[in-house]
Amino acid sequence: MPGARFKPALALLATAALILWGTSAAAQNQGQGMSNAQPRCGLVVESSGGDQWIIHHDPLASSQAVKQFDLEVVNRGDGPCTGVASVDLRGDPFGLAKEGETIRLPYSFVGEDGPIDLTPRTGQNQRRPESRPFNLRPGEREILRFTFSVNVTDGLAAGLYSQTVYLGITHPNGSPWAERPVTLGLHVSSTALIGLKGEFTRSGGVANINLGALVEGDRSLNTTLYVLSTSGYSISISSANGGRLRQGQTEWYIPYSLGVGDRRIDLSRPSHLDVVSMRRRFDDYPLSVTIGSTADQRAGDYSDTVTFTVAAI
Repeated sequence: MPGARFKPALALLATAALILWGTSAAAQNQGQGMSNAQPRCGLVVESSGGDQWIIHHDPLASSQAVKQFDLEVVNRGDGPCTGVASVDLRGDPFGLAKEGETIRLPYSFVGEDGPIDLTPRTGQNQRRPESRPFNLRPGEREILRFTFSVNVTDGLAAGLYSQTVYLGITHPNGSPWAERPVTLGLHVSSTALIGLKGEFTRSGGVANINLGALVEGDRSLNTTLYVLSTSGYSISISSANGGRLRQGQTEWYIPYSLGVGDRRIDLSRPSHLDVVSMRRRFDDYPLSVTIGSTADQRAGDYSDTVTFTVAAI
């Protein structure tokens, strides 16, 4: 009986030994597989300019909208990498769009290493045989520079026109390596410009309008105040003499009022003319005056200075 109890114990120990041996063999096979693994490319795309590539543009100051941006590519793998840049829209129609508007602004996107046109006019850039691939060893970095320019048109309203593109790095055979979404945008600033056109002369940068003989009543000045703006605006109007024509430095005055378009402006205090709009504006305001009583006034030349100032809102 003691012998009978001892044999099962030996069988259990043998089974345990077989399980341990099997685990050890599997670990050895795994180690052999790692040692035979091929070095692999590990490209990572890093945008040194962030994910928003925006051109800030004042259309009243410049007709050009162009800027360069950099993309950094790093090989974090243990093998060499060969790649070329690509651009894809993922089904989005080509062109920068502004919320609430239907127009799309065309643009160009050029890789400066060439240069190579990468503009995704058909949804993705066309592969070109002259594209020169870059080569990176493990741990190396490459700076890819791109020129983004927008075909600016007249009539752009203030706001952001944008499109998300997917900047990719592919193998020369077309296999994808890495990708990064970037928003391309044109931010049109809120700005306004004011000026005069018609019958006037200039002296020292100031427009002069000759009223001729001062006769009571209304008259057109044959002069127009104009405003160009990318959005709404506010015109500030002020009179040096509070709405009175003054003879030199004397205390002799002739009252008058000013018409700006269809509005009669009270010049006794600073006034405002506000225009609320989300769109580009091209507005003309014909100027007129109403001369008050000239009775019992001293003969001579009378004048006033009216200042117009515009600000985008």
